[in-house]
Amino acid sequence: MEASNAHGSRRPQRGAADVESSRDRRRFPRMRTAWPVLVEAADGRVGVGQVIDVSLSGMRVSTDLTIPVETPVTLRVTLPKHTGRLEILAKVTRRDSSSIGVSFLTLGQGEAERIAPFVSRGDIRHWAKRVLVSLPVRIETGSEDQDVVHARTVDLSTSGGRITTDEVLSAGDVVVVEMPGPEVGGTLRLPAVIWEAYTGGAVVVFANLARAELLKLRNYLSHFE
Repeated sequence: MEASNAHGSRRPQRGAADVESSRDRRRFPRMRTAWPVLVEAADGRVGVGQVIDVSLSGMRVSTDLTIPVETPVTLRVTLPKHTGRLEILAKVTRRDSSSIGVSFLTLGQGEAERIAPFVSRGDIRHWAKRVLVSLPVRIETGSEDQDVVHARTVDLSTSGGRITTDEVLSAGDVVVVEMPGPEVGGTLRLPAVIWEAYTGGAVVVFANLARAELLKLRNYLSHFE
């Protein structure tokens, strides 16, 4: 079906699928990556490739395999910085001469939480369930005793949280967040990045959590729900 524009020429009218695809792209902005991946087609063929970009809805993958659109594939992705591997079932939604675009068919909360630190903050805020909780935290910005910022949480999730502080933090700083732990007298020490800093507070994103740390944090946060 076609529609006329202001100059009287005809242009194709977008269908519902196009509108939904555009909406999804706005909802889940993609981030550039270079992750190794094994691509297994439904017919058993296996190819080596690289994840070009990623969001919490899908990926673009370079591969020499010729895989038709609408075909299911299994992706075995090696995450950066020794944070492990993911196996994801996806469907090819588009392809060109050197790559395929896929949409995830099965991406559970655990897999989403492991991808979230590497993608945009909009993705993180959408996927990770937040709990409103005020806890005292130490933000270690360096190795010296004086490299500590004292703060309190506003909310927390398995991907990060918002904090308030009267001290100065800088976006992009790699830090360690220390907070009271689930055991009496214990602490949680989590590697993180200052994603956004502003007067009176900041947004921190936990980065490269080991699976044991992620599970411990998730169980801990469940007590505040």
